[in-house]
Amino acid sequence: MKRILVFAPHPDDEIIGCGGYLAANSAAKATIRVVVVSDGAQGLPFGGDAALRQTESRAGLAELDIGDVIFWNFPDRGVPLSGTIIEKYQAEVAAFRPDEILLPAPGEAHPDHRRVTRGALHALEGRWQGALRFYETTQPAPLVNTTSDISAHWEAKQRALGAHRSQLAQFDYLGHCESLARMRGIPAGCHHGEAFVAFDWDGAPENFFEGRPLISVVVRGDDPVFLGHALESLAAQEYDHLEVVLVWFGATPPQLDDFSVLDIRIVAGVPNRGKNLNLGIDAARGEYLAFLDQDDIYEPEHLAVLLAELQASPKADVAYAGCRVMACRRDGAAIQIAEQVAEMNRPLEPGRLLIGNTIPNHALLYRAATLRHYRFDEELPAYEDWELLARLDLAGYRFAHVDEITCEYRLFSADGTATLEQSHRDKGYLGWEKKVHERIVRDFAPRHLGQLAGLISGLEEKRDELEQELTAARTKVAELRQRDTDQKTSEDLLRRGLDALGIAQPGHAGLAALIGRSLPEQTLFSLIVPVYNTPAELLAETLDSLIGQAYPGWELCLVDDASDRPETLAALDSYRAAPALAGKLRYLRREENGGIVAATNDALALAGAPYLAFVDHDDVLHQEALLEIALALRDAPDLRLIYTDSTMIDHAGRPLNAYHKPDWAPETLLGMNFVNHLTVARRDDVLQIGGVHPGFDGSQDWDMLLRLAEIIPPPQIRHIPLPLYAWRATNESLAYRSHTKPGALAAGQRAVEAHLQRRGLGAVHCTPNPGGPGIASTWAGAPRRIEVIVPTHRNLEGLKTCVRGLLEETTYPDLHLTLVANRCETPEMQVYLAQLAEHPRVAIRPDPRAFNWAALNNAAAADSDSELLLFLNDDVEILEPGWLAAMNRYFELDGVGVVGATLLYPNGELQHNGVRTSTAWLADNIQSTGSYGELAVTRNVAAVTGACLLVRRDVFGAVGGFDERYAVNYNDVDFCLAVRHAGYRVVQAADARLVHHESISRGLHDTPQKKAGWEREMELLRNKWGDYLNDPYWTEYQVQAQGTRILNLV
Repeated sequence: MKRILVFAPHPDDEIIGCGGYLAANSAAKATIRVVVVSDGAQGLPFGGDAALRQTESRAGLAELDIGDVIFWNFPDRGVPLSGTIIEKYQAEVAAFRPDEILLPAPGEAHPDHRRVTRGALHALEGRWQGALRFYETTQPAPLVNTTSDISAHWEAKQRALGAHRSQLAQFDYLGHCESLARMRGIPAGCHHGEAFVAFDWDGAPENFFEGRPLISVVVRGDDPVFLGHALESLAAQEYDHLEVVLVWFGATPPQLDDFSVLDIRIVAGVPNRGKNLNLGIDAARGEYLAFLDQDDIYEPEHLAVLLAELQASPKADVAYAGCRVMACRRDGAAIQIAEQVAEMNRPLEPGRLLIGNTIPNHALLYRAATLRHYRFDEELPAYEDWELLARLDLAGYRFAHVDEITCEYRLFSADGTATLEQSHRDKGYLGWEKKVHERIVRDFAPRHLGQLAGLISGLEEKRDELEQELTAARTKVAELRQRDTDQKTSEDLLRRGLDALGIAQPGHAGLAALIGRSLPEQTLFSLIVPVYNTPAELLAETLDSLIGQAYPGWELCLVDDASDRPETLAALDSYRAAPALAGKLRYLRREENGGIVAATNDALALAGAPYLAFVDHDDVLHQEALLEIALALRDAPDLRLIYTDSTMIDHAGRPLNAYHKPDWAPETLLGMNFVNHLTVARRDDVLQIGGVHPGFDGSQDWDMLLRLAEIIPPPQIRHIPLPLYAWRATNESLAYRSHTKPGALAAGQRAVEAHLQRRGLGAVHCTPNPGGPGIASTWAGAPRRIEVIVPTHRNLEGLKTCVRGLLEETTYPDLHLTLVANRCETPEMQVYLAQLAEHPRVAIRPDPRAFNWAALNNAAAADSDSELLLFLNDDVEILEPGWLAAMNRYFELDGVGVVGATLLYPNGELQHNGVRTSTAWLADNIQSTGSYGELAVTRNVAAVTGACLLVRRDVFGAVGGFDERYAVNYNDVDFCLAVRHAGYRVVQAADARLVHHESISRGLHDTPQKKAGWEREMELLRNKWGDYLNDPYWTEYQVQAQGTRILNLV
């Protein structure tokens, strides 16, 4: 009996690619096993529970009479190419003993598909032989050699695919498979076919129809930390048909578990630069060769760009791109990028390599054949790459330049201030320049004299141009010196005037200091600064920013958490003796390192001012930060918690982005700590909650905010929408990469879970947010009767889908449906409504008046006594059974009046993620999850759409229902504004998702009458609400700088 083993990268791939073939073989009593390699979680919009994909997979395969399915649960889009998965392939084949193995076609677009096929075949080389059958999924394979007639099993395949509802909601896979099956059936003379590449394999190495060339990347390494960064840049390459030849000459073998998506082979190296490069060349199997030192990196597009250049330039032997030179320093396992010191991106001039090299080795991509004839000189301890390039140039090989920056050349020094020349001098390279020139001259021939003459002529022309520029510059300097004399005279007059006012410096800063001194003389703020092994220059920037505050009423409570880095201790000693801190500094050094929580609590014990400001040891306060907060407290002395917007800066202090935060948003705080820095809290309140609590290290500030929220009423919390705090993104901070500190995220989960439990909620469970950064939480919701009100007109098919989803697929127990039948006059609609009227949970409410969405819903709501009212469009499709229970749950939180759902387009793209309001554009659907996923959490919003709006009945009555002057447009926005104005909050739920076929029931603004109505209702909204339209909850990142390699919040 035939034994068939199928490897599917994701649940449903095997049905899309070979479902009919499997059904036919199952009917013929073949023994079939399906191995699903990844968890398929990325196939669920905004993440989701991978268990759903497994349930769908089992149900789909059952339609084909296949029950033997195994799930390996590797991460979706992260299926490994090496590591333990190789052993799993081998063990599975050895245990099952298949006659035939089915795999995705090698040219598939999805990287997981390619890695499954490549990894399985690599694992089975020399271990198995038999029939291979490569199947196609989302794109036709370019070459096939056999087609199976699946006409008799087509319906079974459709049923199997229909079980994958989560995928069909995003893409028309049924239509795709129908088209592909008909196309494959035509040449085979059948209605439906499945095409394959069939191959009888003897287990020998083959390239298996992979049309893309293989690139071999030779990496020299002996340092695991540096190597990790280099391999990370290779794993991120857009062109993924590559192998890594790691020439390792370190003391201990490298740990490569984190890089299993790469095909890595280790070659034993020696402490010889040229020899290691040649060893890598000997081991390489690729058609193209690239090199990467362990302390440099590629940008993601690097190999793709260079390969495209060589393929487009068949006469070129080598392609090279531009390189960014970065000054860096290493701090343990962390790499800090200080600044860009140069850029190497010039076309190669004839003969230029005779005098020096401006092309780093890792900026190049070679045709492998080139390096079969020319090798690196193993006698050179430095500049072996320059010497090779010079020989290639002299031999007539052609170089193609790509005018793009696609890699980084990193220079390391103790203080992060290295230049290229200084770095080479420190390494002792410069002494080998003469040796390289001797090697080059050895290959010099008379034909090269023309190149050298041209180079000299070009340099002379450049010298003449520079001399002319210098003469012009000298003339300009003379003019500027005269202006400087005039300026100094004016400055003297200005200084005398400023001295008379007591202003130490001119401009805005001086005036700010003057205002600060005008406030009552008191120590208002204790600045809480725990320190541990902070780089001296960063600690100095932090302390200088405190000393320079325009408002003088502060004290510094600084605790050193047993630092042992000499530069940190020296900096602390220097500032302890600084005159500017005399009388302001309260200092404690801990005998042993206790962590951020212990150090912060020790600083709190030193504090004596009524308000506490929390500052990290490498961040920077804006000069007017404390002044702005002092002014806010002067105007509203009952404030107990204040926070500001912030910017993010890199190691060198360059701005990366500005973070504009929402006003106080309690539900948003459950998903992410949007407050963070700068936070100022009343000292008595912080002491009342017990300071910062152990057990939450990494998220101790989040836990503190949640505890403060339990005792401080929202009117006593103030957001100052100014970026007064610069948060430094370094390898040590959570701002660098949240997933590099999993302990911090786990601490955040514990903090939110404890907070919800203290609020009396039951069955609380917190997990990482599947749709982005932050946390997702669930808890038990009290059973409430929900009246679902659905106005309908003539959208019969949409209504059937909606009603079926409500009554058959939604698991909420106490759901009752009122259908408002607005001029439903067609016979088909009348018959359907009559059938629904027999259902015990359905009421039909005819309402023949002219369409007015607000009036229709108000009338239906008046007839209901349910505790909650859900206003739902008839063009909404249910995706998940627990969606309504998820929305109901948020009413356990005091103050929540309205909850909205996340709506998707039929193709799975995001349609509605809340409504943003503004005096400029009035209201706009939010159709993104933000720059860094900050809008992917459940959060407070200005408004939600009436297509799915759940509201407490008492709140609905308190605001008078929907304003019926808004017949079609803005009725939902106006209602949410009224709810908020009455003191309730509006919540946009990320965990309740529906499909919305927008505007099916009433159409678009496609007539002059509809457009006039829209304009009239728009003007009504503007006049009614005025400045209240300014959205207090809008949050966004505004990017300030691009190209940095530090920031990565995705």
